[in-house]
Amino acid sequence: MQRLAILKTSLFFTVVVFLSGMMTSCVKDEFDADPDLVDPEVKERKLNTGFTDDVIDIKAETWSIPYVKGGITGELLKDSNGEPFKVEGNDSIVLDQGWLSMMKTADNKLKMTLKENFSDSPRHFIIGIISDNKKDEFAIIQSRGEAYELVDKKITEVPDSRKVYKSNEGCTTITFVNDTDKPKQVVTSEVFKNVKYSSEFKSQDYGAFEWVRGQDSLIFMDELLHEGSIYWTKQVPYVSGTTYENYIKPDGSKEELTLRPFDTKVVSGEMTYIERTCNYTFTIRNKTSGNRFVVSGTWQQKVPIISHTLLNDPK
Repeated sequence: MQRLAILKTSLFFTVVVFLSGMMTSCVKDEFDADPDLVDPEVKERKLNTGFTDDVIDIKAETWSIPYVKGGITGELLKDSNGEPFKVEGNDSIVLDQGWLSMMKTADNKLKMTLKENFSDSPRHFIIGIISDNKKDEFAIIQSRGEAYELVDKKITEVPDSRKVYKSNEGCTTITFVNDTDKPKQVVTSEVFKNVKYSSEFKSQDYGAFEWVRGQDSLIFMDELLHEGSIYWTKQVPYVSGTTYENYIKPDGSKEELTLRPFDTKVVSGEMTYIERTCNYTFTIRNKTSGNRFVVSGTWQQKVPIISHTLLNDPK
């Protein structure tokens, strides 16, 4: 009985080793051990830029991209339809996050567009290729560019978007009292101390605001003309959302009023505002590589142009 048990055990391990050998042989036979579907210099590309329509030669007549995966996590990336990213035909396939697109060209090459990586963390991903019994991979490790610059801009005011109106928004009411027997000077422009210019940028484009991080974000937008006069011409911070600037400057001119002896005045304010909405398109350049990309959106501006000081006797 003991010998029979030993024989059974020995036979079991023999079968396991045999089957394992067959499986290993099948795996080895399924794909070429040295596929070489892309040139060696393409196997791992380290970049600090994006690129447009980069073409890679694939050393096969028929091939496909079965997956793109994260280089660290190994997680399969998805396309804009939420499906695993793969390239089989000549359609352009876009990553769900928008920073990568790939397609097979008419002459059987791989064309890629990779947008800039604006994160401080390198972007690492791996692209798989199969062709008959060959399977290959190549990796891209992409860092943020050292610096970016605005090289071209187009700003167009939206027709019929301009509004000119009066409002007491931001204006306060101040009661000035002279309880002396001599005339007294008071600064009435203080009623406008809470009045603001505003600038608001909006964009849904990839990297629309990330490229300016850590750099001077001030950008000159088109001057504001009204009835033949320039009411605004300066730079504004290019950031997502709304920024404000005080209408009253600390070193600016002041409006004053002379109060007679033992006089009291109630001073309030009203402001003429102009609002306008513009569409903008900026062309940005990676200063190291020269790669260019475009971001666009809307810019809304509100400018206080004329102050109106209102004097009232106390009731």
